[in-house]
Amino acid sequence: MFTYRVMQCLLRPLCCAALLVGAYSAQASDIRQFSLKTTENLGRELYEQTQRAATLSEPQRRAKRAAMTALPQLEKHGYRFIVLNDPERKGYLVYALATTRDPRDVVIGLHYRVSVSADGKVERVDPLARSAGVISGNGSDLPRGTNRAGFYSTCMVSTRPTETFVYLTLLHNQPCAVATSDGTIWFIEKGKITKDGKASSAR
Repeated sequence: MFTYRVMQCLLRPLCCAALLVGAYSAQASDIRQFSLKTTENLGRELYEQTQRAATLSEPQRRAKRAAMTALPQLEKHGYRFIVLNDPERKGYLVYALATTRDPRDVVIGLHYRVSVSADGKVERVDPLARSAGVISGNGSDLPRGTNRAGFYSTCMVSTRPTETFVYLTLLHNQPCAVATSDGTIWFIEKGKITKDGKASSAR
């Protein structure tokens, strides 16, 4: 859990980042934004899908092909594609999750979410980060004799953390702190999103 020491370590650099983010933030989210509960559920579904071999239906395969076509710039071998049901409408959410060769790396970006209609048409493409970002999993960036207790990041595309942060905390079994585009600091642990250490009422 987020102990006082862990929160101190994560907040120290993140507070500075939040000030900068708040100074340059947009008034609204750049991407399609879900409620916190839906974001938590999507993040958990992403994690569960990556832990087992999924058999896709023909409509899901069609949605995946449409999403891959909509992302021609990607080096496909560096991405894992996950297809989920759209929680708000008929259709699918196809995720392109960036990966590295080292499964211990925390890959923060550049992930994508593609909204695809039930008939296989791409409705929108949302980059879930502004740039690529990887936190080395081998501990080379840490002082000798220490272990990483969590990680922190900014999220410039939304006023709430994206579902990929929920996915990452479950995948690596580590909490994280996220400063969003309006300067708010959020905490994510074990698939749950809180604000300022307390559960948010805006779920």
